[in-house]
Amino acid sequence: MNATIKALTLSSLLAVSASTIAYEEYLPPLPLSKYLSSLYLDHSVGLRTGTPTAQQNVEIDTKEVYLQKQFPRYNWGLMIPAVEVAVAQLNAGNENGYNYSIGPALSIPISGFGSKLRLTAHGKVHWLTKHTFSNETGNNTKRYGGPVQWTYAFGARYQFQKNTFAEYSWQHMSNGDRYETNPALETHNLAIGVNF
Repeated sequence: MNATIKALTLSSLLAVSASTIAYEEYLPPLPLSKYLSSLYLDHSVGLRTGTPTAQQNVEIDTKEVYLQKQFPRYNWGLMIPAVEVAVAQLNAGNENGYNYSIGPALSIPISGFGSKLRLTAHGKVHWLTKHTFSNETGNNTKRYGGPVQWTYAFGARYQFQKNTFAEYSWQHMSNGDRYETNPALETHNLAIGVNF
C-alpha cells in the first residue's frame, strides 16, 4: 500500500513539474527592471561609515554593516517601520573594538510610497567590546565609560533604483550617564546599500 502511494505521489510531482517547465518555455523573458519594479523589497543590507562631527582627542572613525527588515505599513500612514541589526568596528587611535547593536528604525517617503527620497531615523542599543581607546603615543585616551551605549540618528535616503540606495545620517551615541564618564560621540555617516 505504501509503495503504491509513493509511486502515485512521485508520478504526480513529475507531471506537475513537466507541465510547469512546458508553460515557462512559452513565456517571454522579463526585463530585470520590470521584474524589480514588481517586487516588494522589504529587507535592506548596507555598509555605513562615519566620522566625528567635532575634533576628538584621538582619531575616530566607524565602519558598520547593517541589516534592516521593514514591517507592514497597516495603520502607520506614510511611515515605514523597521528593525535594524548591525555589527560595526569603532576605530580610535591605534586601537579598534567591535560594536553590536539592534533597534527600531523608521523611514518616511517625501512624496508618497513611490518617492525616491525618504527621511530616516533609528534608535539602537549597543554593546561595545572595547570602550577605552588610546592614540599612537599613548598620551591621549578616549573612554566611553562602559560597554552599553545608546544611539539615535536622523537622515535622508535616496533610492537610485528600487534595489539600490545611498543614505546620509547624523548619529549621537551616549551611555546616558550610566557610567562615570559619558563622552558622547556624534558622527556624520554615509551609507550605500541594496534592498532585497
